[in-house]
Amino acid sequence: MPPEIMAAHRVLLDCLFRGGRIEDHRADMETAGAAFMGVLSAFFRNVMEYAFSGHEPGIQVREYLEDLKRCYPYALDSLEPVRTAVFVLEQIGPEAPPPGQSYLLTGPNLVGDMATLALYTAKQEGLSEEQLEMYLFGATARYMQGM
Repeated sequence: MPPEIMAAHRVLLDCLFRGGRIEDHRADMETAGAAFMGVLSAFFRNVMEYAFSGHEPGIQVREYLEDLKRCYPYALDSLEPVRTAVFVLEQIGPEAPPPGQSYLLTGPNLVGDMATLALYTAKQEGLSEEQLEMYLFGATARYMQGM
């Protein structure tokens, strides 16, 4: 595995599952570069594809996200179901851009929003931490393949 993808995996593993902070991984983040966003995006897609096929109507995804927000109101306080539903379908639909890219959304909160939504979707779907770690490992391969 290329060093930048290994570095991205290390950071995400620690931050998503061990309580680490991105700020504590400056060297790995520098090594990871764009691979960090790519692996995170691939992980997000892996989790969201557990809940959705990518062919659902936007209203169905929006309603799921509204229900999710009701279940976890504090954690998902800033979630905008309409906007996020469009983003989810963009990321997992048949015309999805390469991992780490979006035709729609960018911004400083995108990393945190993707990670939070993936983790709470996984929780809602009953995925175990072991399954999520496997999804993260699979995300490295998905990113390398550009899917």
